[in-house]
Amino acid sequence: MPRKQKYAKNILTEDLMPPLPPEDIKSMEEQARAGRTLDRTMLLGIQDSIVKGAPFAGCEWLWQLTGDGPVSIELPHKHDFDEVIGFAGSNRNRPRALGGEIEFWLDGEPYTLTKSCFVFIPKGVMHCPVVIKRIDTPIFMFESGNDTAHLRIREKSQKSAGRSIKNAEKTRKKVRR
Repeated sequence: MPRKQKYAKNILTEDLMPPLPPEDIKSMEEQARAGRTLDRTMLLGIQDSIVKGAPFAGCEWLWQLTGDGPVSIELPHKHDFDEVIGFAGSNRNRPRALGGEIEFWLDGEPYTLTKSCFVFIPKGVMHCPVVIKRIDTPIFMFESGNDTAHLRIREKSQKSAGRSIKNAEKTRKKVRR
């Protein structure tokens, strides 16, 4: 009989993260009804609720836009922790090229990403949406934070992607993923 390995539970091969928050699911459904869709695979995620003591981290593949126009995959939010989000292209001959175009919002300002990169988001900085404008080759997306869960703080009444965030401190809403 094989011996049980001490840290086997620390090796994850499936995405065990909780479902996306209802607001994110609703946003994706609304975009799909408008003909804006994205083929993506939520690959892996880890946090304390999955492996005791683990910080939050997750990754996914963005394969292709399958509809008409850009797709926003995150609603504006902030965290009580620092976060790093990375985007990497998949062309081995041009690894620094993103293979697409992503509009990433930080503190109400849009940034156009066309190269593989890390984005550092300090604690308390409002960020997102992440708007996928073009995918020429698959894009690998990674996110990690120095906390044990991906807890989002959103305002109560958000406007759609790219619009201003009002009174975030007064109407804090915490959402887990």
